[in-house]
Amino acid sequence: MIKMETKKQGDKYTLEELYRIIELLRSPDGCPWDREQTHESLIKPMIEEAYEAVDAIKKKSPDKLCEELGDVLLQVIFHSILASEEHAFGFDDVTDRCARKMLFRHTHVFGDEVAGSAGEALANWDNRKLEEKGFSSLRQDLEDIPDVLPALMRAQKTAKKIRKADEKEGREHSDGKMTCKEIGEKLYMLCRQADMSGIDAELALTEYTEEVIRNENR
Repeated sequence: MIKMETKKQGDKYTLEELYRIIELLRSPDGCPWDREQTHESLIKPMIEEAYEAVDAIKKKSPDKLCEELGDVLLQVIFHSILASEEHAFGFDDVTDRCARKMLFRHTHVFGDEVAGSAGEALANWDNRKLEEKGFSSLRQDLEDIPDVLPALMRAQKTAKKIRKADEKEGREHSDGKMTCKEIGEKLYMLCRQADMSGIDAELALTEYTEEVIRNENR
């Protein structure tokens, strides 16, 4: 049995103490379930906890959000401990890389760049991101989009990057804008047609997006 101080209500545990608790759960005398976990076995919990945090935000529940953010943090710490055990990286490497990324991509705050609007700040972020990753082509940027994203999210991110590249090159799109309802209706009708045709809409969109990325030569 591992002895751990139980604090009174109102006395808060620190980040360091939370980290230590999870370390103890992974120890030989800890929890059998926690000791069996791997990066791969924790993929589903990572996704689920992120969705539950989003759900708390949409429901405007501060108490629930506080709890769910803790569960997301638990996943971050757990993966960091697993990586530390593998001598790959540690939690301090995670925080260091994140801090350096924030400083590097916010040159309009910590450097000489100027951003007078949210749009300009986002453009600066995107440019610095490409510089940071060392990408020299649109194709590389598109291939960097995670293929584990839901097909619709991945397709829109792909389309957005291509649109921004077109705008930089002075290409104009004549496609008319649509309302949220109109887009939703068309997407639903496509899903309905996919069902009537015996086609998996998610798979169809995934395959088409991959074709778009393969055919991008810029």
